[in-house]
Amino acid sequence: MTRFSWWHLAVGVTVLMLALIVLAGAAESPGGAVGAWSCLAVLAIGYAAFGWRSLDVRTDRASSTSRAALVFPLLAIACTAVGTAFDPSMATLQAITFPVIWFSIDPTRRAILLNIVLAVGVTLGFLVSTGTSAAAVGQAVAVEAISLVFSLALGIWFTFALHQGQENTRLLDELRATQAELAILNRDSGIVSERERLAGEIHDTIAQSLTGLVMVAERTRLSLPDDLPVISDDLQLIEDIAREALVETRALVAASAPVDVNGGLLPALDRVIARFSRETGVSIMLDTSGYLPEPNEVEVVLLRSAQEALANVRKHSGATEVTVRLASGTTGVVCLRIGDNGTGIAPDRSPGEGFGLAGMQQRLSLLGGTLAVGTAPSGGVQLQVTLPSSLSAQVRR
Repeated sequence: MTRFSWWHLAVGVTVLMLALIVLAGAAESPGGAVGAWSCLAVLAIGYAAFGWRSLDVRTDRASSTSRAALVFPLLAIACTAVGTAFDPSMATLQAITFPVIWFSIDPTRRAILLNIVLAVGVTLGFLVSTGTSAAAVGQAVAVEAISLVFSLALGIWFTFALHQGQENTRLLDELRATQAELAILNRDSGIVSERERLAGEIHDTIAQSLTGLVMVAERTRLSLPDDLPVISDDLQLIEDIAREALVETRALVAASAPVDVNGGLLPALDRVIARFSRETGVSIMLDTSGYLPEPNEVEVVLLRSAQEALANVRKHSGATEVTVRLASGTTGVVCLRIGDNGTGIAPDRSPGEGFGLAGMQQRLSLLGGTLAVGTAPSGGVQLQVTLPSSLSAQVRR
C-alpha cells in the first residue's frame, strides 16, 4: 500500500472508531454526541475534499501553496479541540492531528507552534467537558503536556531524518552526475591519448619508411640511362604513389597530433598554421580580430576542427593559399571559416564523406555545434564551424 493509502486507512478507521465510542455514551449526553459526530463529519469531509493533498507538501514538495496546506491542519485542530469539549474521548483525534501537522506544515517552527496550539485547544476542551476542578485541570494539563512532549520529540526527529534523507538524495544525485562526467572525461582522455600515440607511431614508422621509399625511387630514377623509359616510368609511378601516401600519412599525423591549448586558442592556432606552412609551403592568412576567448572545451574543438580542415587541404585540394577566419558573432555563436583556392569538391563526392569530417561533426554535436562545407569565394572548398558562444549564456562551465 502507498503512503496515501495508509493515510486514508488511518483517518477512516480513527473517525469510524470514535463515532462508535461516542455512540456508546450517547445516552448520557445526546447533545455532546451530536456535537462530537458533527466534528467528525466536518473532519472527514474536509479530508476527502482537500485535506489529503496537504499531506504531500513536506515530503515531496507538492505544488500546493503553504497557505492551502495550512487549511486542513487548522481544521483538524479545531475539530479535535471542539470535539473534546463535547466528548472527552474525542481527544483521541490527537493521534491523527499531531502527525497531520508534521506532515503538512513547513517550516519546523510553524509546525511546533501548531502543536502547541493543538495541545492548548484540547486542554481547554477537556476543561469544558470535565469541569474546572483542580483535579480535572491537573489531569488535563498533565495529559496534554505528555502528548505535546512526545509529539515534539518524534516530529523534530522525523523532520531531521527527512531533511537528512533529502540531503543524501541530493548528494547522491550530484555524485552520480559527477561519476557520469568523469566517465565521459576518462573516455575522451583515452581516445585523445590513443590518437596521440598512434600519431607518434605513424610518424616514427610509416612516414619515415615512405620518405625513404620516395628518396630511393627518385635517386634510382635519376641514375637510370635515358634509353630505359619503361623502367623510368615505373619508378616515377612508384615515387608518385609513395609521395601521395606520404602526404596522406603526414595529414593524418597533423590532424591527430597533440596541441596544448592551455595558453589559449590563438597561440595554439599560430603553431598549427606555422607548422603546416613550413611542411607544405602553402600561404595561410589568419584573421582572429573578432574573436573573444571561450572555455577550454570549446577552444579544443575549434582547434581540432582547424587541424582537420588543414589536413583535408593537404590531402585533397592542391591549394596554394588558405584563409582562416575566427570570430565571435553577435548572434551568440563563435564561427571558424577555412577556405582555400584549390580544386574544390568533385561533383561525384559528397562534402560529408570521409572519417575526418564525420568525426569533426560528432565532436561539434556534443557542444551543440554545426559543420557546413561549401565552395569558397576563391573557388576551392570552404569549411564553416559554428559553436554556441559562452558570451550569450554568461556561464558555460
